[in-house]
Amino acid sequence: MLLGSSTSWANDQPQSDDATHHQGECELNDQQQAMLSQVNEARRQARQCGGQQFEAAEPLTWSCKLEAAANSHSQDMAENDYFSHTGPEGAGIEQRVGNQDYLWQAVGENIAAGHTSVSAVVEGWLDSPGHCRNLMNDAFTEMGMAKAENSESRYSTYWTQTFGNPR
Repeated sequence: MLLGSSTSWANDQPQSDDATHHQGECELNDQQQAMLSQVNEARRQARQCGGQQFEAAEPLTWSCKLEAAANSHSQDMAENDYFSHTGPEGAGIEQRVGNQDYLWQAVGENIAAGHTSVSAVVEGWLDSPGHCRNLMNDAFTEMGMAKAENSESRYSTYWTQTFGNPR
């Protein structure tokens, strides 16, 4: 099983004011609802992530735009048989959320491959200091996630969890 984490902070360049923060309506599937619930349960408790102590954090809300960014990355990893925060064309988390018109002040990403259940993925992320820090980071207010499968790829299942805080 593989895990990866990444975090970015917005610079001070102005972004367009005409975009709204309304995320739209999207239907969470059972797997997405389970992950949101497990992540928020983990955030309710103070915890140690490697050498860093985190206080309990506010629950995250679901973002359709972050879900779309997560889905595009999980699908890309599954279809192109790679495991990285950077796509074959060089795109990273900033480009993926930007492609969804998500204006952010903070964005982060956890990825995993080979896990078969939400519980296994969340447990793996909580056991890994970098992923745990993303998950517990109170700068993040929203999340989206997606899982993609391809039995022909090396790991078969690819998970992406995208965190954000809109401007």
